[in-house]
This record gives sequence, structure tokens and C-alpha cells, in this order.
Amino acid sequence: MSTTSDDSGSTETSMNVLLLAPSVGGHEDEVCGELLHGPGEREHALLVTCMASPAERLDVWTDHEDGRPENATVVDVEAAARSTAAAAGTDGAPNALVESVDAGTDLVGLGEVVDRHLSDLAATGQASVCVHSVSDLLQRAEEPAVFKFLEVLTSAVDRAGAVAHYHMNPDVHDPETVETFEVLFDSVVDLRTADVGGE
Repeated sequence: MSTTSDDSGSTETSMNVLLLAPSVGGHEDEVCGELLHGPGEREHALLVTCMASPAERLDVWTDHEDGRPENATVVDVEAAARSTAAAAGTDGAPNALVESVDAGTDLVGLGEVVDRHLSDLAATGQASVCVHSVSDLLQRAEEPAVFKFLEVLTSAVDRAGAVAHYHMNPDVHDPETVETFEVLFDSVVDLRTADVGGE
């Protein structure tokens, strides 16, 4: 595992990247957009969201200087917790497909949904995956179950030739928990120490 503290391009060969984004500051959306659009020309996006609406997560992609994706799929885990309009909204990305997953679905079921969409997208082009977020998953399930879910998903990303990044808020976890999950990833981008945009 290599750890990077900036966006200098060292994650370009990484298939699975852990993005440690603190609660305040840190340019999370900016770095997320960069990771979604690179490396290379990625035609497809697969976004997994637990708390933010599909529209909010799609905005990170469509607001990027490289524009919107050719195809985007959003797996929306907590749709029932939001209004129907907010859950289904895909403003700015008319070519987006949103699949809502019942909040009571276990991680095995969620993994099956994500794997199905990943396979479909990878069959027609290069895909980028964003999981937002590991911290939200840890509110839904026990740590060993989340670890296993991510272990299976990172392997699926490798097999599909996709690239993926996974948000985690280090402010809400003890250092031991963060370290436990870091071992699953090819690299770690820590926005607590990153010099993003030359700041």
C-alpha cells in the first residue's frame, strides 16, 4: 500500500483509493471529481451513496471541467430517508440511472446490486466508481461486515479493470479503525495533510 498526501498523480495506477476527507475543509468534492475523471478517458461512472442524494453526488461529476459522463449509474442506499424528489433527482445528468436500495438491505444484497451495475458498465467501456461513504456504511453495519463488503468490492473493481475511490471521514473514527481499512486499498489520499490546488 502506498500513501499519498497530494493530488500529484501518484494515484493514476491505483485501482482502489481510500480518500480520507475530514468534516471541514480539505477540498473533498474537488479531489473526488479528479478521481472520478481519471486516469484516462472514463466513459462511465458508478456512484454509491448512502446519505447524500443522487443529484448531490452527480453534481461532483458534472461540475468537473471535463464535463459529465457518457453514462452514470447511482446506487442510492438511503432513498427512503429523503423526499422522493431529492432521492430521484438527477439534475444536470439526464443520462443517469438511479437504483434505490431498500435501507433494510444487508451488505451482501447491496454488494450484489453494485457488482451487477459494475459488470454492466465495464462491459461497455472504462468505469470509475465512487463509494460515499465508508463512514456511512459503518453506521449501518458492524466493522467486520463492512470490511468484508469492501474486500469483495475492491476485488470486483480489479477484475473489471475499473478504478474506484472510497470516502471515509477520519474525524468520526479512531485511528485504529482507519488503519484497519487502509490495508484494503492500493493507495490512500489523506486530505488532512494534502496540498490541493497549491494551497
